[in-house]
Amino acid sequence: MRYRIDSDLVIVGDGISFKNGTIIVDNNSIEFVGEQENAPVVENTIQTPVIMPGMWEAHAHFTGLRTVSLETSFFQSSTLLGIRSVWDVNQVLKAGFTSVREVGGFGIHLNKAIKEGLIPGPRIYSAGNVIGATGGHSDIHSLPLDIFQRYIATKESFIGTIADGVDEVYKSVRTQIRNGAEVIKYCASGGVMSEIDHPIHQQFSNEEQKAIVEEADRAQLAVAAHCHGSPGIQAAIKAGVKTIEHGSYLTEELAQQMIEKNIILVPTRYIIDKLHNAALKMGMPEYAVNKMKTIYDRHLESLKIAIKMGVTIALGTDIFFTGPGGPITHGDNAKELEYYVNAGMKPEEAIKTATGNGPLTLGLRAPKSGILKQGYDADMLLLSKNPLEDITILQNRENISKIIKSGIIV
Repeated sequence: MRYRIDSDLVIVGDGISFKNGTIIVDNNSIEFVGEQENAPVVENTIQTPVIMPGMWEAHAHFTGLRTVSLETSFFQSSTLLGIRSVWDVNQVLKAGFTSVREVGGFGIHLNKAIKEGLIPGPRIYSAGNVIGATGGHSDIHSLPLDIFQRYIATKESFIGTIADGVDEVYKSVRTQIRNGAEVIKYCASGGVMSEIDHPIHQQFSNEEQKAIVEEADRAQLAVAAHCHGSPGIQAAIKAGVKTIEHGSYLTEELAQQMIEKNIILVPTRYIIDKLHNAALKMGMPEYAVNKMKTIYDRHLESLKIAIKMGVTIALGTDIFFTGPGGPITHGDNAKELEYYVNAGMKPEEAIKTATGNGPLTLGLRAPKSGILKQGYDADMLLLSKNPLEDITILQNRENISKIIKSGIIV
């Protein structure tokens, strides 16, 4: 199908916008982008006040969990958790996100169903299982180790797995690739929602982290590193990762190293803020509440450092809940942009984090997506209002008149 879209304002997705533009779509890709007066005549034409690329979510989890506790998945079937996640991918698409980098969860399987046309959802580029060290952020510390090891060996899509030593991390990376992963995720530091580890402390040795990146590189897969503390960030940078997730203790020195090595920050301020403010309502365990209090202000400071220094940032929320009605829910993804603007980013740059910068998180496997450019995927949002004037416009689905994925209005 070939059709034309005329718009009062075209937001390209690379930080540039222009007035009175035309996009011509031919099947699933963009044929033409330019001024209306120079556009070819096409019989089927759509009018819209604003057009922009479909957005990218660069850090999400489709887990089917309804509580903050990963332990609850131990007592529930993978089938139930997967079915719940179908609701989540639909909500993400309806919120204007046509692509998701899922860094741990059911994404590999959900993406197959979406490609088959069985369920509506965005394109999903999944990491499969998050790789962590024993006793680290991917471990469930309340379970006996032998029971947890047997559990993850039989549970098809638990969010994490554990590996120790260079040989084991090699095999773990290869296992994710065998399962269909399109990005690799590991924990370079402790986390908030795991019990005995500390967010500041480095996890995995330098040698183990280098091995993870080295093995992923052989398959041209980008590596995402969960990092809160500066030691973990430093080790991940040295290992050669593509993205730093969270970055709570980022310093100006580390930010400069990220710029020099073209490493992307995925801040996930949404989850930090929501968990901090809704801890009691959500029944977060005391250890998690205390850790969140420790990193909350420092994380915002790190975000401001990254923006001031000019670190490349990609939108990511770290939403891992399922279902409607909660304080954290898939479909709220565009709220992340408001945090960036409040921290000092201009709206056009904030939109770039959700469009042109998103595919970059996949490294050499980055698709032609996130920008309104000839030959790129025809993933677009038609808007009734201008988000360059108010970034919160993207949070309200009523402002999205049409969502186009692969040239098809969904």
